[in-house]
Amino acid sequence: MKRLGKVASVVLIVLNVFLALTAFAGGIGLLAGLNAPGVEELQGSPFTNYTIPGLSLFVLVGGSALLAAVLLIRKSRFALLFSIGAGIIIMFFEFVEVLVIGSPPGAALVLQLFYFGLGTAIAVVSIGVGFIDLLPV
Repeated sequence: MKRLGKVASVVLIVLNVFLALTAFAGGIGLLAGLNAPGVEELQGSPFTNYTIPGLSLFVLVGGSALLAAVLLIRKSRFALLFSIGAGIIIMFFEFVEVLVIGSPPGAALVLQLFYFGLGTAIAVVSIGVGFIDLLPV
């Protein structure tokens, strides 16, 4: 069981690092207007441009995932809690994104589903690692 816990921990680190790197890239892309949908997509939403969504993606999503990865690598007792948090944060981000701009067909929809699934996987694997650690040797 301990070997399974170690493998799951490595998978969790990889998932969090992947989320952090792609969130940082996506946040920069939104802030710089490189990969942002048209501003007309934001009509009727609380946002007039992609500054707040870009900062949220960069700071909240990317920052939480990076912090979770660092805590996992350092074997902090708070690592799993922060990892669950990072998973929930990206799921919430995608949920709000769908509420604000909808789910346009094509790549945008695929990415929304992928990142919601990634957040779910991070949260579930984090919980699983926590339970594995509780099992007797």
